[in-house]
Amino acid sequence: MRLLPTAGICLALGLAGAASAGDFGFESLLQLIAERHVDTPETLLAALPADLRTHYTLVFASRSLQDATMEDPRVLLFGTKANLILSFNGNSSQRGFDAIETMEFVPDLNRFVFREISFRSGDSQSPIKISEPNPARCTACHDSPARPIWDVPPVWPGVYGERYRAGLSSDEMHGMRRFLSSQATHPRYRYLLNVDALADRDTYVPNSRASYTGAVIEPPNARLSSLLTGFRLRSILSELARQPGFESHLPVLVAAAGSSCGALSDFYPPSMQAAIAADYKNFSDTTLAADRRQMLGKALRRTGADGPRERLAAPSEFTSLRYVVERGLNVSTQHWTLAFERGSYDFSAPAGTLNLEQSLFEWLARGDPDVRSAAAYRTFNADDPYCAHLKRRSVVALAAWYGAHPVAVRAPLEDAVIASTPPLLARCAACHSSDIAPPLPFSDVAALRARLVEGHFARGRLLDEILYRLTPQAGAERMPRGMNIDAAEQHELEDYFVRLARSP
Repeated sequence: MRLLPTAGICLALGLAGAASAGDFGFESLLQLIAERHVDTPETLLAALPADLRTHYTLVFASRSLQDATMEDPRVLLFGTKANLILSFNGNSSQRGFDAIETMEFVPDLNRFVFREISFRSGDSQSPIKISEPNPARCTACHDSPARPIWDVPPVWPGVYGERYRAGLSSDEMHGMRRFLSSQATHPRYRYLLNVDALADRDTYVPNSRASYTGAVIEPPNARLSSLLTGFRLRSILSELARQPGFESHLPVLVAAAGSSCGALSDFYPPSMQAAIAADYKNFSDTTLAADRRQMLGKALRRTGADGPRERLAAPSEFTSLRYVVERGLNVSTQHWTLAFERGSYDFSAPAGTLNLEQSLFEWLARGDPDVRSAAAYRTFNADDPYCAHLKRRSVVALAAWYGAHPVAVRAPLEDAVIASTPPLLARCAACHSSDIAPPLPFSDVAALRARLVEGHFARGRLLDEILYRLTPQAGAERMPRGMNIDAAEQHELEDYFVRLARSP
């Protein structure tokens, strides 16, 4: 943690003036705090650019460190670009009232950075305390490397306008009216601009004129989803491009992302095709369990009887892409999604959002201009020239790559362990990857498997210690902390750890 002085910071940052609204980032925020002598959340909100105070969404049931209610919601200010997002709530009795949370996408690093700005009204010398980037209390939920959690369409539970293009529910309308009745005079909410639009049905559902003219404006939740998906995509591509085998796997990655070019094994050298086909079947079969859990969780969080208004990609449509990424590039895809559930593979996004297939295609086309011509003459049959072009390029590239880098097919048992990950494991990972508890790699399957069978704990190996800590006999030492798990949850965790320890 570091203290922020209220004077002289402009010289330290080398900034001469405030950034324009579209370029307003965290450094601009620091400059603004210094220039305006900000010492309370209210003075900061008053000084923010109009762009941030015009584009926002309201959370009435929060899963974050900041509480929220329908009349005192948590506000997410995201502007037109969402490169810097600020959040706050509005009632002094709420958790997180004395802080403003920030999330910044850093383009030079293609990573997300979370911080907390704490305000201390009783300290006139240092009224503001700014956390280090991605502190433990943030990464406990947002993982490491940090990722935004904004869920995926067609529902954003607990956020006004939670059903995509369905308008406000009756409960939401009542809550919105209560919020609007005091907004104009509220110490914090009064700085929000264009607030009346939040009660207008046209904000959430395109009217007939907009649909006819094609001038449809997405509702706030969907706009934020599209913007975050774009940043997440840049982060994913940056990670993939850093892998030594990326260029060699690029043709098969493009084909796998589109999932319309036939069997994935056909893109590998003939000598590998039988092994790849068998391995892919194991991967696909065990992935179905994770997909079912995520889709069930998504359905349970959905309010109302309405289904999605538009077709969105199912998790299974990305199984081929995930296979190539995890097997070929050795990159985990468990944190790619914006969904609430860890280990989810749901990449759904509003229509028109840039997707992985488009991005990978553009990357391939930089070094292969002929792929554009092939794509222009697609026939979508067995003789499709586009798919044939990708297969030829892929077979040659992968033959060279795997000739120099022999591949070891991962055991099906490891896939089964990954696919059967208990939901409560996320609680273990959150605490043991922060300063809350001793460090243990609960989110890293390979590292955890190695640790489980070693160690000199009070009851033997780490596995023995964990199995004891899951039982009621552990008393105050029972895990997970702060929870009273039932017998089914205990057995689910026990089975996972035992299976993982036995896997090769």
